[in-house]
Amino acid sequence: MPLWLYELPNWQLGMLITGGLVALGQGGHMVFQQFCRIIFPESDRNLAIALMAVVATVNSLLLAFSAISVWDAFGAADRAVSGEATTIGELSRDLTAFDSPQSQQAGVRLAAYARAVVDDEWAAMRMDQPSPTTWVDFDLMFDAVARIDPATARETALMPEIWARANELVKYRRARLDASKGRVPGTLWAVVLVGTLLTMLPAFVLPRRPFNRVGIAVLSLSMGLVLFFIAALDRPFVGKESISDEPFEAYLHSTVASTSAASRR
Repeated sequence: MPLWLYELPNWQLGMLITGGLVALGQGGHMVFQQFCRIIFPESDRNLAIALMAVVATVNSLLLAFSAISVWDAFGAADRAVSGEATTIGELSRDLTAFDSPQSQQAGVRLAAYARAVVDDEWAAMRMDQPSPTTWVDFDLMFDAVARIDPATARETALMPEIWARANELVKYRRARLDASKGRVPGTLWAVVLVGTLLTMLPAFVLPRRPFNRVGIAVLSLSMGLVLFFIAALDRPFVGKESISDEPFEAYLHSTVASTSAASRR
């Protein structure tokens, strides 16, 4: 879906998708009845209803599969963000156990990396673009960790933990960036949309009576709601339902508070 659609409020995006599908169903029914003057016998209408039930079942399974897939992808992206922010906080606390200029520099670089994620990379992910600046800050942080030279046996024992946190941070960062590029494939979108149209098509043979029009509207609305759910969560870092950078902001806020408390002491 175009990126500009995700800038719309949820109610507008929902109205656009569900309303468009309902309008398509009602308009298709009206056009079919207008130009097709054939009066279908009762047996043909019953066959059309049975065919619609079969196609609707198959399309419902496909819609359910797509909805579950995007929900799982959204959850994985959310877990990657939380895991990365938590690992940053843990690594920051581990670095405070060292009393050396190198460890202090690594802590500064770590905070600079978190700030770059919030200020630069988050907007880049929304636009589906890379953030070279954040990669530079990440490499500088990793290089600063590599320069730490433990001076005591206690610090030497803590170094494996430091490296474990740093490598875990690489894993979560890569998972977050991969999740930002994930979306429903175009082929699946095409199959879902064609299946939705095929579900409504057999209902067009029904006479233009109020009950039949309401039934087509309800069918279109139910499928439109699922399509809206899929579209809203298709891109985890874009739109009103996007994943927030709050975990990183919480770490930065705690870092500033800790620094202020240390300066007062």
